[in-house]
Amino acid sequence: MPKRPFLSASLTAHDFASWYWLKEELVAFCREHQISPSGSKLQLQSRITDYLSGKNPVTRPTPQRTSTKMPAQFTMDTIIGEGWRCNPSLGAFFRQNLGPGFHFNAPTRDFIHHKPGKTLADAAICYQTSVRPGAKKTRIPQQLEYNQHFRDFFRDNPGSSRQQAIDAWWIKRGKRKAPQESPSSEE
Repeated sequence: MPKRPFLSASLTAHDFASWYWLKEELVAFCREHQISPSGSKLQLQSRITDYLSGKNPVTRPTPQRTSTKMPAQFTMDTIIGEGWRCNPSLGAFFRQNLGPGFHFNAPTRDFIHHKPGKTLADAAICYQTSVRPGAKKTRIPQQLEYNQHFRDFFRDNPGSSRQQAIDAWWIKRGKRKAPQESPSSEE
């Protein structure tokens, strides 16, 4: 099994795309080679691929998000503001009102991020609907490979422990990626 190479300008774009990289590694590479280090992991990967292919990477700055200040205290009638984040104080509010098992899942995060003007009661309903037995699993975005690994691992290895999933992740991370398949329209 080939060993994962060091992320350097001597890699080919193909070799770069064959391995898993942490966002921190991508940011460090971008800074070292005067490539804009801002944006999502996918944007960084795209810029690095362009750079390694001999193209000028796009260095457009990412647009600044506007946000409204979040209140110190929340109620179910609190209106969600523009640019709110799923922070610890908001999580504590939901755990107090929805139970200790509350977590910011994808539907709830999307609701908070994309539904300004709605109330926290509406967000609570979104969460409760998303965790009902039989609720459709949401698609995990491509840049959240670690999360997708956990979902796939527990689907394929019922009864396994979290530590076994973590150990499998580190083994997987050290291997080349499988060739990308075309996205399925069934999701």
